[in-house]
Amino acid sequence: MRPDDDSPAWLRDYKAINVDIDGLHSFAGAIEDEVEGNFRPHTTRLFSTYSGGVPFGPDNPSGEVHAAKLKYHDCLTSATEAMTAYINASKVLVAAIKEAAAKYADSDALAHASAQDVERILGQAILNAQTAAQPQPSPRGAVRAE
Repeated sequence: MRPDDDSPAWLRDYKAINVDIDGLHSFAGAIEDEVEGNFRPHTTRLFSTYSGGVPFGPDNPSGEVHAAKLKYHDCLTSATEAMTAYINASKVLVAAIKEAAAKYADSDALAHASAQDVERILGQAILNAQTAAQPQPSPRGAVRAE
């Protein structure tokens, strides 16, 4: 404790969080590049393949084969939903990072930043993403179990 420190005792061991605004922009760009340049092109091909449905046993009367087909369908659906959620969550994160970087580009604003501010920005980014989401065909409808 410094002798001239007149802050409350509970705040004297406070550790500052140093944020590099340019680093935020770089991080947001890296996430966008990864999702749009690497992940999304592969998921598009996978979704196209998955939309064909279960590729085995269409006329097999076996109960075990039917059970396997249902399980395979559930797995295709879960994988499709998880990949879609990853892409959407990445968009929300990038939007929140860009908003925080824009808001705190000024050194005075950055000095007054708080964790609650960042939580508000992330919450607003999530709300904006949900509002912007248009009803789209569910991946469940795109994967046929037959």
